[in-house]
Amino acid sequence: MNPTAPPPTAAHLSPDASPLHPPSVMHNTRVLSSLGTYSACFSGLIAGLLGLTNLSGFSLYIISSIFTASILFLIKCDSNVIRYVPQANLSVASESVGMKALKGYWALTGIGQENLLGFLLFWIGSYALIHVYD
Repeated sequence: MNPTAPPPTAAHLSPDASPLHPPSVMHNTRVLSSLGTYSACFSGLIAGLLGLTNLSGFSLYIISSIFTASILFLIKCDSNVIRYVPQANLSVASESVGMKALKGYWALTGIGQENLLGFLLFWIGSYALIHVYD
């Protein structure tokens, strides 16, 4: 790669080139993953401290994930999830914009196995430390 060369124009780009900048996609994915993990661990800590059990604890996890996704959607994504979340662009080209946005919003929630396990770890640990001798 020649650093003194002029930037490529639209005529130099192949039609198969992705409009997403790979370093930005990696950074956004890393940030979203970290925020989802922090949200899950924090909600697990709160659920354990409050002594929530069964469905009330899991509902706190779901509510906190949806709240975190909403804040990210409004503040960081400027209400355009298709532009900032790579999972929204991994869909079939024939899908509607609404379906792509839904997939992107689902990716923002971070509801997945790794975040669920972090939530459970903090929930059980904080519950055991506070309420085991009640």
